[in-house]
Amino acid sequence: MHLDVENVLIYVDDAVRYDSIADTLSDFGPTHKTIAASTHTPTSFGSLLTGLLPPRSGIHSFKHTVPPDVRSVFDIETHETSMGSEGGMNDGIADIFGSPARTTIEEAKPPFVHVVRRPGGHAPYNGFEWDQYEYADETAAEYFDRISNQPEQARIDYEQGVERSFEEFQRVLGVLKERGLADDTLVVYTSDHGELLGEYGFFGHTHAATPEVVYVPTTFIHPDLKPGRADGLFHHVDLVPTVADAMARPVDIGQTDGVIDGADRETGYNHLRHIRYGTLADPLERLLQLTGGFERTIQSLWDANGGHVFVEGSQVTASLIYLVLLLQKPFGKQVRHGNRVFESYKMFTPGHASYGLPGFDTSEARSKIDSILEGETAGSEHDIDAATAEHLEEMGYL
Repeated sequence: MHLDVENVLIYVDDAVRYDSIADTLSDFGPTHKTIAASTHTPTSFGSLLTGLLPPRSGIHSFKHTVPPDVRSVFDIETHETSMGSEGGMNDGIADIFGSPARTTIEEAKPPFVHVVRRPGGHAPYNGFEWDQYEYADETAAEYFDRISNQPEQARIDYEQGVERSFEEFQRVLGVLKERGLADDTLVVYTSDHGELLGEYGFFGHTHAATPEVVYVPTTFIHPDLKPGRADGLFHHVDLVPTVADAMARPVDIGQTDGVIDGADRETGYNHLRHIRYGTLADPLERLLQLTGGFERTIQSLWDANGGHVFVEGSQVTASLIYLVLLLQKPFGKQVRHGNRVFESYKMFTPGHASYGLPGFDTSEARSKIDSILEGETAGSEHDIDAATAEHLEEMGYL
């Protein structure tokens, strides 16, 4: 990237699809089509901030913490490292990384590496308080319940939410200029995952790996960088080595699965290990255990034109969970409204699907994924309290 900056700001707008904002971002800096590491926020943050793919980062949920032998950007000794915006799911992300210092871009002290997470396109669309990451009038679950039969309004709300969140990002760029730090700060804008807006019959992101969820933008902003659409493909794991290369001071980032600027990258891996944050009603919970327990993973490999997706787990268990979603959750109202029950069932249950026109076949994808999974790291998992579990449910997490 040919920069020597003292500071790095990593700005993560939640649930922003590549196709929703790439044109706007390309006016600010080189904008890369990026493969998200996961369809689930904590797993993607694990890769964004460690440079390791999900099987190696050990982070699969809000119940996991970074293993002792894994380094993240918060372990860079030469800089003041911090995370912004206390409250809401930012606290959950901070817990994953050992509770780093919390501050604002107005108060971050150079040389710094500062991480910000903002609502972006997360549900409830355009329904957040802007002083912290908290919903204003209704939870994500309440919003989806209300909007399930109004898909066009949901898309309008989403676009307005992304636009409002991007206005906040531009305000942050203004703060850097006011502080005289714009010339010595590399700003990175990205997202943890995209969002389904009625495609395949439902809204959200965690349940399925599709182009709308997997492809996100990554834009690097600095006066010396030329705006425009960047060539090639980027991946979340490429962020850590890229920003380290742009720093004036050598930094120890440990091992990484990424490459600087995503150079010569042809494919990217997306991974979800579905972790439950609560339990079902007792009869269903007993039935679930009898069918093999809740073990479901989505493993997918993508290039710039499409990908292959493999859902693994128990057909019986996945069918049972799908039935619960269909009958009790806004998800069910959405797919019934669009008459997409069979299509969404096939996406949720074990099997293979392809999207777009990937430049590799099913066997090549399976072989490469199996190679990636050989390096899996055992994550450190802990229980979460009832209040946190309730908050996760309100935010739309299963």
